[in-house]
Amino acid sequence: SAQRLSQRPSPRTGPASSVPRHPARAQPRRPAGRPLGSGSAMQPKAKAKPPTKEEQAAEEAKEAAVAARAAAAERAKQVVCKAPFAQEWAEVLDANDDDDPNVYLRPPNGQVRHITQEVDQDYYDPKVFRLDGKDKSWFLQKGAVSFHRADAKKFRLEVCFLGGEKSRFGDEYADLSRAEQHGTINWLLMIGVARGSHELTGYKDCKSSGFYFLLHCNYRRTHWRVIGCPHNSELQDLKGASYTCNPQDGSQFELLASANQQLGIEFEDREVWLLSGGERVLRGFWTHAANEGGEEAGDTEDGKLPDVEYFPAILTSNCPTEFSAVVT
Repeated sequence: SAQRLSQRPSPRTGPASSVPRHPARAQPRRPAGRPLGSGSAMQPKAKAKPPTKEEQAAEEAKEAAVAARAAAAERAKQVVCKAPFAQEWAEVLDANDDDDPNVYLRPPNGQVRHITQEVDQDYYDPKVFRLDGKDKSWFLQKGAVSFHRADAKKFRLEVCFLGGEKSRFGDEYADLSRAEQHGTINWLLMIGVARGSHELTGYKDCKSSGFYFLLHCNYRRTHWRVIGCPHNSELQDLKGASYTCNPQDGSQFELLASANQQLGIEFEDREVWLLSGGERVLRGFWTHAANEGGEEAGDTEDGKLPDVEYFPAILTSNCPTEFSAVVT
């Protein structure tokens, strides 16, 4: 019985076998004749060659380009966009400023005394002026022109709108297609007088430089709506009727509009008149200080302008415009 117990298989080890208990962990046999550690994974890596000067320069250029793009993106995030009505379409620039080599100001020609860089004076016909723009809804100044005059006490500035097929009024405008109407020009203009001591900048000159009539064509292009600028004023026609200069009021003076119409102003005895076809239509009554120091504000001498030197002037808007101007 002892012999039979010694021949019984052990419960822990079981019968002897050549198959391992865990086949998945069995190690593959090494081929005969192949030394241990001779596989490619055990081979030492070759040392990397140092980059050439060309490769190093290319890498530096790539890093510089990436840094430049990142800086540009950061600057773009800091830019504050403004609505069109808040943008400053014309930069305030001194006409005698020669510090910026990138700005070329062509000298005035003909009767022009001063012209800002936004307005293009025709090279062959100095009486013709052009201006590009985008806004036809309301006057947002973009440019200015002042003129010489032979007589400081009395002068006229006559303006005629040009543009051919693009400058249509009344029934001719109504007959155009919608696309042709969208491409029309000559909607806004200011004509008046500017103080000789004030240099026009092309930006908000109407508030301080002088006294002007603002002409704004209605959407059917049948009439010009006329108000005075600065707006602390009123207009009076030949019959004595008065009209407001408040842009928000509806009782503004209206003047019939037509193609090839001659408009202008006349300055005489410190008074400014609006002209149509060479005839007086309106007189401007501006409320202003009794003297240039700004004291004793109110009407002076029945609405006459302060006793200073004046020159005929035109203020242009951010609107496509083409016109001729002559001083007599």
